[in-house]
Amino acid sequence: MSESNNNQFFKGEAWACFFLRMWIGMRLMFAGLTKFLNKTDGSWTSEEYKFGFLDTEKAANTMANITDTIRTNTAIPEWTLGPYATFLPWALLIVGASVMLGLFTRISLFLAGALVLSLSFGLMLLPDDTAAVERGVELIVVALALLTVKHNTGSVDNLIALAFSKDDEEEN
Repeated sequence: MSESNNNQFFKGEAWACFFLRMWIGMRLMFAGLTKFLNKTDGSWTSEEYKFGFLDTEKAANTMANITDTIRTNTAIPEWTLGPYATFLPWALLIVGASVMLGLFTRISLFLAGALVLSLSFGLMLLPDDTAAVERGVELIVVALALLTVKHNTGSVDNLIALAFSKDDEEEN
């Protein structure tokens, strides 16, 4: 491994990319995970944490509440809501995990931005669209992560690249 690769890990840009990826990944994963958990009376209890591992019935109930709000308050076609509600929790989990691991990082961050943008679209159509502004901040964070992705040293992508790259000593 060349000395420049070792030093690059300690640069601020590498840590900026790492922390941005971790925040984005956790945000998406927890947003997806909460769709599969049953929340009652405003509190989470240990009984409700029994995943089965991921209870699709609970996700369907949670997403039905969300799509009912969208259906009632927006002009989004009803035929799009069902597939989106089925797809969204899984997409949040998978993309979030991929971003955190740094697996196909550029593509994963692009998909993270697309997910946040799609959520923003529905929220902007609601009468009280303050949550859309929060999604806008999340989009800025994703954009910053994409700007720092060239310094993405703490990722699976980087480990794979290092494993298949030739060392300076091998070339001689």
